[in-house]
Amino acid sequence: MRNAFFLGVVLVIPLAVLIALLYSLGRFLWSVFRDLRLYRELDQIQAESKARQQKKQEENARRLDNGCEHCFDSALGGFPPGVCPRCGLAEEKPPGRCDHVWRRKEGPALGSFCEKCGKHYRSEA
Repeated sequence: MRNAFFLGVVLVIPLAVLIALLYSLGRFLWSVFRDLRLYRELDQIQAESKARQQKKQEENARRLDNGCEHCFDSALGGFPPGVCPRCGLAEEKPPGRCDHVWRRKEGPALGSFCEKCGKHYRSEA
């Protein structure tokens, strides 16, 4: 009886350790598979983002190609920052529906308005 018990213990303990190792290996392989799948999705998202960014830059370049020699660093005359005072277009397309075309307001106060949507900008200087 004693021999049978010790024989059982000697066989069960290595078998339990082997099963635990196989279980750990399976969990490790599953996590590696999941990570690879996530990295593939991340690469796809980054590629789509880069394509959208390039498309946006190309659209912005076409939008600014109107024959004007743009001067975006000057905010003279009450124009918003980043707007060309010659043609009234902003360096980057503003968020929203309207691609503002700014014109000077007449009068003593410095300011401008969008000729498309009528939005006003008042200069603080």
